[in-house]
Amino acid sequence: MSEVSHTSQTQIISHNALDRAVLATAQSTIPNAQAELSYAQSASSEHRKRYGQFFTPPRLAALMADWIAEANPSYLIDPALGTGILTRAALARCPETKVVAYELDRAILSNADLGDPERVEVRCENFLYSPFEPCDAITMNPPYIRHRELTGHEEARSRVSVRAGFEIPRSANLYVYFVVKACVQLNRGGRGAFLIPTEWMNANFSASFKKFLLSDGGLSQLVMFSGCSNIFQDALTTASILLVEKKK
Repeated sequence: MSEVSHTSQTQIISHNALDRAVLATAQSTIPNAQAELSYAQSASSEHRKRYGQFFTPPRLAALMADWIAEANPSYLIDPALGTGILTRAALARCPETKVVAYELDRAILSNADLGDPERVEVRCENFLYSPFEPCDAITMNPPYIRHRELTGHEEARSRVSVRAGFEIPRSANLYVYFVVKACVQLNRGGRGAFLIPTEWMNANFSASFKKFLLSDGGLSQLVMFSGCSNIFQDALTTASILLVEKKK
């Protein structure tokens, strides 16, 4: 944690400050969560655990959309579409943006609300094995699967590590792979907003990940939560939002 908190280039924001920022967001840009509620009622906990699914609260989706909108993106990627709340928030905030969204789980896709389907290309494939396509913005809540439960991801870890220029530790959880690949794909001047657990701050795998974020990753601001029961409704107890901006 000290590597992040001591850097003069990264701003740490508490969830109280976030509350004030979200209150300033226009109500019309906060997405409706009916698709998320519907899926939560139909999907079993075992299914959601298999795919590492945790929902993004609407007001956080809006805040993340506000951040990426400042890059005026023409092409945006959502690497873990889920029910579509981050894509809907981005489309509402960025009316000229086209979205490419990735999702492996056909069950959750059947419940997805894309907001404006004509502006969204859905790819039912694994983002980690997709081409390293440059893009203007990325918004995501990547799957949360612990490294002990990962199977068949060694090739993904290797290919992302090679492109990023550092080796992602085998002890890293799956969301780290997603964050690193997303950072690599951002164009100069591009922005990313990533919702992930806070465990990376103190985990054994975190040293090289932090170094990457503070250099090539372009970490600009870090929003940290603690005691998230009043924010997240599906057992995620700690969370952080990485707000990334690649240097021009």
